[in-house]
Amino acid sequence: MGERSVIAFFRTEGQARDAVQRLKDEGFETVDLSRFSLSPKEDGSDLDNPIAEPISSLATITGAPVTGRDAGILKAADIHSSGMADGSDEWGAEDLSVTVVTDEEHFEKAEKILEQMGGRL
Repeated sequence: MGERSVIAFFRTEGQARDAVQRLKDEGFETVDLSRFSLSPKEDGSDLDNPIAEPISSLATITGAPVTGRDAGILKAADIHSSGMADGSDEWGAEDLSVTVVTDEEHFEKAEKILEQMGGRL
């Protein structure tokens, strides 16, 4: 039988870590927790000064380190930069992924566990 992967996305680190532990407790050996960025990496060394130079994006006004136009657009579209965030985790970024590599026989069990733990497949 071949291997299959299941990937679930989580909003909180606690949920993701609990899911990893539950999977390991259930006998899954290949389980990975990763965090990823919703925007390109930048070094922030060339921050905009809204008084002395034109603003490159809405995100720079809120203090986000942005050095390029594309990264600025992505950051400005985020609800936290736009001012539309209400502090609720419900709308936070799903920037944590839990990946399980398993065989066909245990694939559905892994999916069920991840969903029960709050992951979005």
